[in-house]
Amino acid sequence: MDDSKVRVRYAPSPTGLLHVGGVRTALFNWLFARKNGGTFVLRIEDTDLARSTEASVDQLKRSLRWIGLDWDEGPEAGGPHPPYRQTERFDLYRQAARGLLDAGAAYHDFATPEELAELRERARAERRQPIYTGGEYREMDPDEARERIEAGKPYTVRFKTPREGQTIVHDLIRGPVTFENANLEDFVLMKSTDTPTYNFAAAFDDAQMEISHVIRGDDHLSNTPRQILIHEALGNPLPAFAHVPMVLGPDKKKLSKRHGAAHVEEFAAQGYLPEALFNYLALLGAGYAADEEIFSPDELAERFRIDRVSGNPAIFDERKLTSINAVYLRRRTPEELAEAAAPMLAESGAASPEELERDRPRLVRIMGLLRDRLNRITEIPAAAGYFYGAELDYDQEEFEKQFGKDFVRETFPELVQRLKTLPDWTEEAIEEAVRGLAAEREKGARHLIHPLRFAVTGRTVSAGLFETMHLLGRERSVLRAEDAAQKMQRLPV
Repeated sequence: MDDSKVRVRYAPSPTGLLHVGGVRTALFNWLFARKNGGTFVLRIEDTDLARSTEASVDQLKRSLRWIGLDWDEGPEAGGPHPPYRQTERFDLYRQAARGLLDAGAAYHDFATPEELAELRERARAERRQPIYTGGEYREMDPDEARERIEAGKPYTVRFKTPREGQTIVHDLIRGPVTFENANLEDFVLMKSTDTPTYNFAAAFDDAQMEISHVIRGDDHLSNTPRQILIHEALGNPLPAFAHVPMVLGPDKKKLSKRHGAAHVEEFAAQGYLPEALFNYLALLGAGYAADEEIFSPDELAERFRIDRVSGNPAIFDERKLTSINAVYLRRRTPEELAEAAAPMLAESGAASPEELERDRPRLVRIMGLLRDRLNRITEIPAAAGYFYGAELDYDQEEFEKQFGKDFVRETFPELVQRLKTLPDWTEEAIEEAVRGLAAEREKGARHLIHPLRFAVTGRTVSAGLFETMHLLGRERSVLRAEDAAQKMQRLPV
């Protein structure tokens, strides 16, 4: 392996949806590769045949692409070390296991499940760790083992873990971590199904794919001494290791649906932009300056340092993500937002696809007006829906609050009449009509602006009233104002 050549890998198991903790690990690998001019490899670790599915493989790749991660080697991209799915590499693992058996670094273990269960039970009764060291099988004569195999006895292939000394993980994030070999059992390399275990396949692939740095979640730290022993037995150079702490919710428990969202597709469904999630996760626990927030992927890669990653769990702050998402929404052009808004408004029933397509320039102007008020893209139907349709369904309590005052009762019908007869329907003309009438009645303009806003939008907060009414158009604005005036007359005095 060329010591100067950076090669990293993201190696997920396709057994479910891609969790944001996994995405952050993938991001750190990608950033490290781009920072160092290296190679980012995607490897699918699908040896769990009972739980791995093609749907999960597709979802993994789809989620990585959605957030903006491209792999230099891996499924579809190819590369010099194919195949990149472990189920297609079984013959390689079997050959490597035979090499370890021939070298005396591994042995055939014929212990039955019942024997192993009895050993574990005895260890629990004696209040000690159930560390399996092979018993009679560890030093069994190879000829006797061969006879048992030929007789059809089921077996596993176990690694001969050294019973003395220590295995030290030199971690780039947390420093050296020492494991006593006496506390490591003789772990399985090949199962009775003649398929590899995670530790054996991962270590073998990392060496064969020339991985220089293994950057992964710290839930794998306890696996690392076993993998180091495998590397040493195979005569492989060791990669550098960095174990990234978990992502926790605000309650410091593992991030899950109870915190709002935990998987990439859930965040997409909730209206977060891929570039915002990329930006936020890349910052999470990565040791960037506190006042630095918005970066392009290239800028993030340039600043990334694996030794600055915090050794403590990262706390996921959805408010911070939402704030970053709002920045990226403001960077979208009104045309881009209109493209996203049209199908959402049609699906919500606010307007027909034909109307939205027929008057696309108006939708673009609406998005330009609302852009600075959006936090998530899924807010568009609620934020823009009142620009379409005719009558509104007013909240009765708020309606009485807005239209129950004597001044509004006396003045609002006159305001409606002046709006109907405006020579030009411009923002300036609408504003002059509202402010002029309020001034004539010696009242502040807000006394008319608030009820008028509620009348034409059905809400107490909106974009600028006069811009909004201009985009609503004279017919729709006046119709709603007249409707509100009529309903006002039916309020109890």
